[in-house]
Amino acid sequence: MAWNAPETATRQYDESKGRTESGDKTHTVAFKGPYTDLETAADTLDESDEIDTGWFYASHDLRHVRGTLGILTINCVRHPSSGGGQNPRVAEPLEDLWELQTVRNDVSVMAYCGPSPGANPQRSLIEAWMKEPDGTLASAYKFRKPDGSIYEIVEEATLALIAKIKKGVEAVIRFYPIVTRTRTYAEMPPACMENLGFIDTPPAPAGTAKHPSGLATAVAAHQWLKCKDDVRKLSNSKYTRTEAWMGIAKSDDNGGNPWDADLYGNNRWPMPYVHVAGGNN
Repeated sequence: MAWNAPETATRQYDESKGRTESGDKTHTVAFKGPYTDLETAADTLDESDEIDTGWFYASHDLRHVRGTLGILTINCVRHPSSGGGQNPRVAEPLEDLWELQTVRNDVSVMAYCGPSPGANPQRSLIEAWMKEPDGTLASAYKFRKPDGSIYEIVEEATLALIAKIKKGVEAVIRFYPIVTRTRTYAEMPPACMENLGFIDTPPAPAGTAKHPSGLATAVAAHQWLKCKDDVRKLSNSKYTRTEAWMGIAKSDDNGGNPWDADLYGNNRWPMPYVHVAGGNN
């Protein structure tokens, strides 16, 4: 909450700004007035008090000057502490850093299979061919069906994928973007482990027309899964909260939603999966 100096006190001009050894910004505010009035006001100071716009109480010094006057100097920090104050405030980050990196993901070649027999490789045919024990049949792209008849694979898309499998290709390397956000706090962050394992869009800075954000462009082109939300206490008594999201290009899915909502959505399947007639896809 805002703290008000006594009406009998006058704000002084000899104020200063600086930084502590740990890098925290500081700001001092000074008031001159009757010593007793300043003393009474100083006794009410609390760590949650906003002394100046964006500056919160950290400590103070009160000293006598001429006659009955005094000077109250209040030392402020950018962010309030919630430890011990009567009116704790939600902690705000001292620093907010964003990174865009990549991570390798090996995708099974079976991901090339699809529903269209004419346009897509057919997984059922490929797996039946791979299980064929007769090498002569398999080398001719044939397999024996349960009824004893011989099926010859002639579908071009399926044959194209089989050719890769015959070369020993089992997976395809893909590189997915990872967006990481690291916020530094003067105290324990107010939240952590939010939306882990769920489809979630990173709240990346949008940028401006003059200075567009490449990060925002990357975020818009992908669908994201939140994969990290950690808190760590540093040696200087500050805390960091590190969040990360893995993205898959929306173009990798015809509907623009490559992360399966049944597995990663807000209403994802429970474990074990329980089928509800008419309620599950």
